[in-house]
Amino acid sequence: MHQLHCRLLLVAFCLALTVLPIEAVAGTRLALVLGNSHYQAVPALDNPANDAADLATALRGIGFDVIEQRDGTREAMANAVRDFSKRLNGADVALFFYAGHGLQMNGENYLVPVDAKIETPADVRFNTVNLTDIQQEMEGAGRANIIILDACRNNPFLEKLARGSRAAPTRGLGRVDATGQGSLIVYSTQPNNVALDGAGRNSPFTAALLKHIATPGIEVRQMLSRVRGDVLVATDRKQTPWDSSSLVGDVYLAASPSPVATAAPPATPQQVAPSQVAAQADAPVDPHRVTSQTPTAAGGPDSECERAAAPAPPFASPEQLKIANTHDYAAAIPICEAALRANPDQPRLEFLLGLAYGGTKNYLAAQRYLTKAAEAGYAPAQGKLGVYFATGRGVVEDMPRAFELFSKAAAAGEPGAISNLGAMYSNGNFVKKDPARALELYQKAIEAGDPFALAQTALMYFYGKGTPRDYEAAAQYFQQAADLNDGFSLKYLAVMQERGLLGARDPAKAAELRRRAVQVDPGSQDPKVPAEPNTARPRRASGVHQVRIYRYRFVGCIWAWC
Repeated sequence: MHQLHCRLLLVAFCLALTVLPIEAVAGTRLALVLGNSHYQAVPALDNPANDAADLATALRGIGFDVIEQRDGTREAMANAVRDFSKRLNGADVALFFYAGHGLQMNGENYLVPVDAKIETPADVRFNTVNLTDIQQEMEGAGRANIIILDACRNNPFLEKLARGSRAAPTRGLGRVDATGQGSLIVYSTQPNNVALDGAGRNSPFTAALLKHIATPGIEVRQMLSRVRGDVLVATDRKQTPWDSSSLVGDVYLAASPSPVATAAPPATPQQVAPSQVAAQADAPVDPHRVTSQTPTAAGGPDSECERAAAPAPPFASPEQLKIANTHDYAAAIPICEAALRANPDQPRLEFLLGLAYGGTKNYLAAQRYLTKAAEAGYAPAQGKLGVYFATGRGVVEDMPRAFELFSKAAAAGEPGAISNLGAMYSNGNFVKKDPARALELYQKAIEAGDPFALAQTALMYFYGKGTPRDYEAAAQYFQQAADLNDGFSLKYLAVMQERGLLGARDPAKAAELRRRAVQVDPGSQDPKVPAEPNTARPRRASGVHQVRIYRYRFVGCIWAWC
């Protein structure tokens, strides 16, 4: 029987600060795995001990030395943590996993042993294990630190603690966001939602994690996208894993990709449709600059249709973007129709045929095929169909429906849909305007491989939306987009040079940037920048404001032009 047990899974990848991105895969690996099910003072939980046992086995299988403790008393948990701490020196990767009850009090998170008796706030401090203590023990230069928390959100001790105490804990563990450079935090469900306990041996999220954690050759964010998709299916889309990231570089929990495989060129050129449905709020941005980039399925069902209509892959190079934007969609239609006749009811082919019809501006036909693919659960089609509902192409404009489609596709890891959700929060389309949330989504889209999110993130920093105004950070994002031959970003960089927003005015460099924009992207929009947007011009806000620059992982141009 399904139980609403309110389980929160949080994965915090806290990597030590380094100058260059790192690829974490080899070396000494140490894990501490705790799982508490059989509580003495509150009802037992079905899955945590199973989840811990199965994850410990999986981690051993991929090279971790595992310290395992199930149904631990406070003394047993403390001893296990102490043993873990002693063995951290020399580890290249340290992982801590906890499943069981957890609670929050005064901004601190506490893990609950099976023998805990909690009736007062003092009992919380003395009868539990403080997560902060474990985090501090794990801090170490040159090591990837991973924390996984699978803890109950419904606090079974809340009623007693709430009686006459202003210090009583609140529901579940406090949300932990990735703040320092090199962190990735993943929740088993979206914020303020209840996670299903599941009917089997493991919770839906842990079952999905166990399925994919040992898959070789996939980076952790790609692995988590697969986990998210499985959880959506297993819970009938009631539960959507969520994350917050400042991760730097690639982290592989299993084997990294083979050099031969990663060096091979793409089999077919891909396509990105540079349409935008929602502009950066309160900033002079083209209202059609919302992405439609979608990931492709490797080895698609019909290579001719793939070559004729497929969109560019995540992290596309400038050449891939250029080729993709020159598809002959009129010629692609009969090719993809023939492929679909030979392979009926294939969502990928329905999606590609929808793109081909959309490319010829036959939006009614495009909407028909995109809808079929979207209803089959194909995330790229859901994201593209969301663009149609947001812009009224082939359908009546429907922002709530667009938001729903973008959310589904984003939950499955579709980069353009994540970016488009950011645009909706930026503009307040259907949802309450939330620039900080928009910025978070744009940055998430960059990490997923969406090139159009680079300019949107740059605009957030340029105009101080959702973050303190920071021209240097804006320039770094504009430069990344310029390296992909985005004329709009090249022109913004020119404006910054003309106005001295990055130092002394440099008309010659500005003219060079404008010439480059005309050369590589002659149809690009001219930015409409208000006169001297910040005459006081502190280029970076004073105080403790720190900026983590998210990197689009195309390697080929860094502060230079392709």
